[in-house]
Amino acid sequence: MSEKFDVEYDLVVVGGGGSGLSCAVQAAQNGLTVAVLEKMPQLGGSSAFAEGHAAFESDEQTKRGITVTKDEAFRAYMDYSHWRADAAVVSKFVENAATTIVKMRELGAVYEEVIVTAEDQPGELVTWHIPHGEVAHVIELMEAKARELGVEIFLSTSAKQIVMADGKVAGVVATDADGEQVRIGAKAVVVGTGGYACNPEMLNKFSSWDCGDQIINVGSPGNTGDGLNIMFEVGAVPWSSIGTLLLMPLMRGKTVTSHTNTAGFQPYLWVNRDGERCTNEICGLNFGNAGDVVAGLPGSFYWAVIDQAQIDHLVNDGCEIGLGVYVRTGEKLVNLPAELAADVEAGTVFRADTIAGLAPQIGVDPTVLTAEVERYNALCHAGEDTEFHKEKYLLPVEHGPYFAIKMEPGIMITMGGIKINDDMQVIGKDGHPIPGLYSVGCDAGGLFGDSYILTVPGSANGFALTSGWLAADHATGVIKGLVTA
Repeated sequence: MSEKFDVEYDLVVVGGGGSGLSCAVQAAQNGLTVAVLEKMPQLGGSSAFAEGHAAFESDEQTKRGITVTKDEAFRAYMDYSHWRADAAVVSKFVENAATTIVKMRELGAVYEEVIVTAEDQPGELVTWHIPHGEVAHVIELMEAKARELGVEIFLSTSAKQIVMADGKVAGVVATDADGEQVRIGAKAVVVGTGGYACNPEMLNKFSSWDCGDQIINVGSPGNTGDGLNIMFEVGAVPWSSIGTLLLMPLMRGKTVTSHTNTAGFQPYLWVNRDGERCTNEICGLNFGNAGDVVAGLPGSFYWAVIDQAQIDHLVNDGCEIGLGVYVRTGEKLVNLPAELAADVEAGTVFRADTIAGLAPQIGVDPTVLTAEVERYNALCHAGEDTEFHKEKYLLPVEHGPYFAIKMEPGIMITMGGIKINDDMQVIGKDGHPIPGLYSVGCDAGGLFGDSYILTVPGSANGFALTSGWLAADHATGVIKGLVTA
């Protein structure tokens, strides 16, 4: 008995972020009829928050005299993941990411710079291609091209089920903007719903951390794992590193542009909930590493304890560590004094003239915190950190007033996803592709091990944009009978 559908397309894309729109544009250019289902009232997903995307041996690198070979990039991903990444998926991305730059430029993107995120981060490759207007503008360009090509985009429309018939994908069941169920036929379905960063239950289930209810989401609120769940229902299997999260230290209630937030992850003095120094703070050069540190601490937070001298330094000389292009490394934190004053008034940052006076405000024994600060200051003056071996940024905390900023785990995206092959086809429980089903972007696994690779900046969005059009090309070949499934 044949399936009954309200409407049919060659390809249905579930998710209207960077990966989904890249897929939709390419499929339409290939001559397919395409629909995009986006559950949020606007397109973009977490890609709308991205500054740039990674590529290797691109013409944008070449014209700037930057050399990052595909061989270097492949080794970087594999070595960083301890070879837990899928070599075939990594290679497919590395080989095609430069083509993504060309494709986005053909849509109107203008690349203003190719940079790293932190000059002091060891081994960082110069791969971060920053377009004018950042990736949010690229999203606008892809949307405009998709509509021009006749792609039908349905906002506030959630995919609820993938329909299978005769062992292959036949379409999806969705709920439209009016709350009505609609059955949509498709010869192939591509799922790119951005992962599960906004789903505490899934965070606790899949990640190695147990603080899912505490993690602060600074990405898209729509990333609740919907796409993963509908793929699981038709036999998709988790990638071995499905619990990979892009975490960062974040002050609750702040945005990524906040200067108080930036001060909170500078590599100065971090103490745990008991007032004890807890790590080599230089991990903050890689906010992914720092995010892992904070998630693993007792209570999943630390206090950044800073003094007036450090505040003056941040204002007058600039920060040691920035956060992408939102706060540049070396930027002078001119808003910090006023913002700190407002935070103290609001009771979200604590201030005292002495360390002993600061301690009870943050629930710490004054004797413990005073001794810890004195020990840290002695290491700073000696110029050698024999406790955690921090080789630079040994700035003592000794000129009051003193401030304590509470930093907790923030999340931008998850990146583990489900198992795919290098054609972005979803792999089923039998180890073979599920015919007609593809996954892209943060729903797809294989590019990462247990951590996001910040030494290759722009990886997540580079993979999103690249995997999208790669999936479209393969699906087109199958639909047109040019390649076998």
